[in-house]
Amino acid sequence: MKHGGDIYTASEFIKKSLYEIIDMSSSVNPLPLPEKIKRKIIENIPLLHKYPDTEARAFRKTLSELYSVPFENIVCGNGSTELIYLIVRALKPESVLILEPTFTEYERACRINEIKSVKRVFTINQDEIFKKLKKEIEKTRFDMVFICNPNNPTGWILDKREILKLASNNKNSIFLIDEAFIDFVPDQSLIRESVSSNIVVLRSLTKFYGLAGLRFGYAVGKSEIIKKIKTYRYPWSINSLAQWIAEDIIRDEDFKNKSLEYFKRQKDFFEYSLNELKLNYFPSVANFYLIEIQKKGIFQFMLEKGILIRNCSDFYGLNESFIRVSVKTSTENERFFRELKKFLGILE
Repeated sequence: MKHGGDIYTASEFIKKSLYEIIDMSSSVNPLPLPEKIKRKIIENIPLLHKYPDTEARAFRKTLSELYSVPFENIVCGNGSTELIYLIVRALKPESVLILEPTFTEYERACRINEIKSVKRVFTINQDEIFKKLKKEIEKTRFDMVFICNPNNPTGWILDKREILKLASNNKNSIFLIDEAFIDFVPDQSLIRESVSSNIVVLRSLTKFYGLAGLRFGYAVGKSEIIKKIKTYRYPWSINSLAQWIAEDIIRDEDFKNKSLEYFKRQKDFFEYSLNELKLNYFPSVANFYLIEIQKKGIFQFMLEKGILIRNCSDFYGLNESFIRVSVKTSTENERFFRELKKFLGILE
């Protein structure tokens, strides 16, 4: 299972229904959608025989008002992953730098688009990041630099002022900043700065808003960059349901606040439990934790218990000792730690 969230393969493997699997491998908000969103879906069902708006105008207008960014500086996609591929294809960078460990689709998008040079800066020490990035950029000029912020799978957040400084000192490079988890630390977003700089910001409604099954993401950047990206889009790639829900849910402050309060409580429980077990983990601003467990076999053990966690051995520089576990419902979180204690030999 290459990514988190593959409950379908897990279901076939352990012979359990999809509803019996606790999916802690994907970092998606477990809270239910607000009732008014569900009502809007029902109300708009008569429109499903119409094609979706290929320009996602209603969402872009809403986003423009919310963040004070120009309408023409926004492009939407079938999840932010589609936009990663479109950006690489549209901008055709000859040389790319990726800050690792991170989301594996950056490297894959470069490989599929036959990028000549892909280099990596790897560290699991947050204090070393900018020092290593600066050193590599001073040595080689890159057309594009990928930075995931907050980072997946470590959960760390980089100070946006440092990213801005790095980008402003390297104006010939496009800095692609993936903010899929920025809703947990919104003050660190570079969305407003991106419209007049060499930064392109990627955002997703998959994680914080729990829309993994609908696929909706967007990018914000200079208008000339956004125009290039749009020329490579497939028509009608974003379905109508995704657009209707996205337009409403990004305005729902009550849902945002409830989600943040919920994650704060459950993250406190997570960290207390991890500290109690004396396990090494990365302090995370997001709704997941990268945990190091030396004892082998935890992925298989949890899978047989009906719990899906993320094996991080396919992240560059990591191995099978690292797992990523997302924060879910309180019942699911408690179940995970009970099974973890059994795996570690603490509980019979």
